[in-house]
Amino acid sequence: MTSQVQPVPQPSPGMSAPDNASRPAGASAVDDRSLLRIGAVAAVLGIVLEVLMEMLHPSKADPNDSRAAFQEYAEHASTWTAVHIGQFFAALCVMVALVALARSAGRQPGLPSALALLGGITAVMVATVFTVQMAVDGVALKAAFEAWTNASGADKATAFQTADVVRWLEKGLGGFFQILNGVTLLALGLCLALGRRYPRWLGWVGAVAGVGFVVGGVSTAHTGFSGAAGNILLTPTVLAAVFLIGIAVSMWRRSSRAG
Repeated sequence: MTSQVQPVPQPSPGMSAPDNASRPAGASAVDDRSLLRIGAVAAVLGIVLEVLMEMLHPSKADPNDSRAAFQEYAEHASTWTAVHIGQFFAALCVMVALVALARSAGRQPGLPSALALLGGITAVMVATVFTVQMAVDGVALKAAFEAWTNASGADKATAFQTADVVRWLEKGLGGFFQILNGVTLLALGLCLALGRRYPRWLGWVGAVAGVGFVVGGVSTAHTGFSGAAGNILLTPTVLAAVFLIGIAVSMWRRSSRAG
C-alpha cells in the first residue's frame, strides 16, 4: 500500500500569506517581554513622579475653601503649571503600565480576557480625562486665580466667581477621573483574581482599591474636594500603590521568562 503526499495549498496570486507565517519564531514572546518591561518601568516611574509632584504641590489650605486655596496657590504661581505637567506625566506612566498589564493578562480565555479588555479601554479614558483636568487645573485655574489676586474693587468679586467656576469644573473632572480610575482597577483586579497569569491576591487588592475609588469619585462629584471625599479616597490610594508596585514586580519577572 502506498501513501500519497497531499500538496500544500499555495496562496493564490494577489493574496498575502498569513501574518504568523512571516513572523520569526519567538517574535510574540519578544514583543511581550518588551511591553512588560516598559509597563514595569512606567509603573515605578509614575509612582515616583506622583510622590514628587505631591510634595511640590501646595496643600496647607482646605482645598474646598476656594478663597483660602487661591491665596495659597497664588504664592506658588511660578511653579504651578510645571507641577501639574509633572502630575500629567505621572498619571500617563501609570496608565501605560495598566495598558501593558491588560495586554498581558488578556492572553487568557473567558472572563479574564474580557475584563482585561475593559480595563485597557477604561485606562485610556482615564488618561484622557486626567489630561483635561490638568489643563483646567494647571493652566486655566492659574489664570483665574491670578486675575482674582490682581483685581481690585468691584472687579475682585467678579474675578473670584469666575475662578470658583473654574475650580468646580476641576472638581467635576476630578470626580469622574476617580470613578473611571476605580472602574479600571476593578476590572483589571478581577481579571488577575480570576485568572492564572498573575498573583490572585494582587488582583483582589486592585479590585478593592477600584471599589474605593468609585465611591470616592461619587463623593467628590457631590461634595468637591471635601474632607469626607478625602477620607474615602485615602485607603484606595494606598491599595492602588501596593497594586502598582506588585504588578511592576510581576511584569518584570514575567518579562524575564518570556522568550
